[in-house]
Amino acid sequence: MTLSINGLLYVEGTLETQLALTCLWAAIWFLTIRRAGRNIFQPWIASKPWKQRWLEMNDKTKRKSFNVKLDPEDIFEFSCEVLAIICQHALGGFLCLPSVLGFEGPVVQALACHGALCEAGWEFQDLLRRLYEVKLGTEKQKRMNPPRVLLIIAFHHAMGLGMVIPMNIAYGNNSYYHELVFLMQGAAFVASVSQNYGYTLDVHTPDGLAQMRVCVSVTFFTMLWSRVLRYVFIGYKLISAFYADGHMSMFCGGGLVLSLMGLFNCLMIMDGWAKFSKFMMMKHTAEEVPEANDDTSERPVQRQTSNSKIRLCSSQRQWAKVRGVVRMCLMKEAKKQR
Repeated sequence: MTLSINGLLYVEGTLETQLALTCLWAAIWFLTIRRAGRNIFQPWIASKPWKQRWLEMNDKTKRKSFNVKLDPEDIFEFSCEVLAIICQHALGGFLCLPSVLGFEGPVVQALACHGALCEAGWEFQDLLRRLYEVKLGTEKQKRMNPPRVLLIIAFHHAMGLGMVIPMNIAYGNNSYYHELVFLMQGAAFVASVSQNYGYTLDVHTPDGLAQMRVCVSVTFFTMLWSRVLRYVFIGYKLISAFYADGHMSMFCGGGLVLSLMGLFNCLMIMDGWAKFSKFMMMKHTAEEVPEANDDTSERPVQRQTSNSKIRLCSSQRQWAKVRGVVRMCLMKEAKKQR
């Protein structure tokens, strides 16, 4: 086995180099993801006035989508770790950006291949960590890895762990491959940032509801383009290239991996559409707007009762004051006439 600094930097197309780089990226993310969540994102989130709302939305997401039920402290720790993972996706997508923009050359190719290995390394250490937690972890760690989560993780990790190394070796200079990596990581970054920003909004206010509509629109259309429309086109181009080159193992393996990732994409699209349709149909009136939870089902709008409160906009509050003054004047006049 021969490894060199130059070969590692330029992602030499040998199995030894690819395995070494995968382990290197895995070690980087194993050492940094949790520390970044604990030392950077936890203090930052804790200083924000919307912390509690953000935590509640994250908790509802975990309960509904993944069947994960945790204590508030654990939800806070896990959600901040997810923010660090979002940054990892941003780096992987950014490394592929020069190739997507049309630049060429060995440096551009190396950056894109590093971007793919960046994701594969994170998935590799995540898989090992989850296997350890399921078999030898604490009760809390086992609760964080229910069967539904493990199944979704298997679909998600199939592409990175099953295709990155073979693609880097055989098709490391393919621009469609670079774009696919960019779409998977870059789109995940955009959608995740938009979603987390939406968790901070109070949709009981007109401004909050308007911003939420922007967030769900950005999330849905980003996922629609990257995970359906462009994904199908690039997948077809890559499968066609495998077949034309006679790489039948790549043809079969690539088709399987693209299909598994396609199933994961369908889950993302359905979730994005549910939120998009929910908040686009929501109306802000004198009635209280349902809370911006992560459920796809609508709650009945609560009308004012003796035990409920209605949030009024500024114009409604001013008009209520005017009516109160008028009524007081009328009552005084009636008393004088008596």
